[in-house]
Parts: sequence; C-alpha cells; structure tokens
Amino acid sequence: GSKNVISDLHYLRRSGLGEAIAKLASEGKTELVGVCGGLQMLGLEIADPHGIESSGQELRALGLLPVKSFLAPDKTLVRVEATHTLSGITLHGYEIHHGQTNNSDLLPVIRRRDGSVIGIGAPQGHTWGTYLHGLFDSDAFRRWFIDRLRTRRGLPALGTVQAVYNLEPAIDRLAEVVRSRLHIHQIYQLMGLR
Repeated sequence: GSKNVISDLHYLRRSGLGEAIAKLASEGKTELVGVCGGLQMLGLEIADPHGIESSGQELRALGLLPVKSFLAPDKTLVRVEATHTLSGITLHGYEIHHGQTNNSDLLPVIRRRDGSVIGIGAPQGHTWGTYLHGLFDSDAFRRWFIDRLRTRRGLPALGTVQAVYNLEPAIDRLAEVVRSRLHIHQIYQLMGLR
C-alpha cells in the first residue's frame, strides 16, 4: 500500500526495489499482493491528471499487471463486505482511495457485495491487488492464504486458524494501562467533562 503513490513509485525506482519486486514476480517464487496504492503500482501506468499527488504526472508503474490507474478528484471512502472469489471467503474492510483502475481483462479476485470488482489478478494467481483494506484481518482468509503458500512450498496445509485477530481486547488492555497511569478524573475536569 501507499499514502502517496507517485512519491512511493519514484522511491521504488530510485532504490532498485521496483526492479527487485519485478524480478521476484517474474520468477514466480513469491505471491505479490498490492493493497490500494500497491495495486496501482503493480500496473502499467499511473496518471495524476488532476494533480492529487503530483504536478499532473503520468508514470510508468511496475508493469506486473496489465492495468492502468488514474487518480480522480473524488475520494472513495466506504465500508465494504466482499468475497474472495478463489476461496469463497467473505471479507470485511474498507476502501479509501482516489485511484480508479481498469480491470476488464483480469481475473476478478475480490468482489464487493454489489458485484463490483475491487481485486484483480494475473491468471496464474500469484500477482494480484485490491482496493480492500483489511482483507488480512479475516482469520479464515489469512489461514487460506498462508496454507496456499505452504502447499506451494511442499508443506501441508494446517487448515485451522492458528492466531485470532481481535483488536478489542488489545485496545481494552491499553485503555486500562492508560487509566491506571493517568489521573483521568483530573483530565476530565480540565476538559470540562466533570
């Protein structure tokens, strides 16, 4: 992913990371997943005609998926329920992006509940991207994804979730530590809440 696709793409080119990523993808030894700006960088080019992140540049991207993206003035910001088409697993997350990416000739990898394709991939399935943030928060999807990597390496699939992703208990523990270390009642008084 990326907070500034144009700048990050320049960095990937300057640092040599872009070339290294392309080499890994061409060798087929790794699974390459781009989320949001990462999806855009996997394509052929990224255009910024409205100057959202640049002075209106059009850049050659990594060229790993045959798609073109452009940054639009309107920002998509929506909670999403979607399905990962290869596994059938339901995903929840959000889209937050200026980018629009054409996807007509690629394998649909993630579909929103309304049928819109928000994840696309190459036919062999090892390079793909999506506009869905939070797809790896799903325990079932993470297990499926890791098991697929395991079997490609000749290891057995584990089939059951090994680690549960649940932020609420962690946030509750953090809140308790903060409450125990601060004089919360005094802070509330200073804020005019008590």
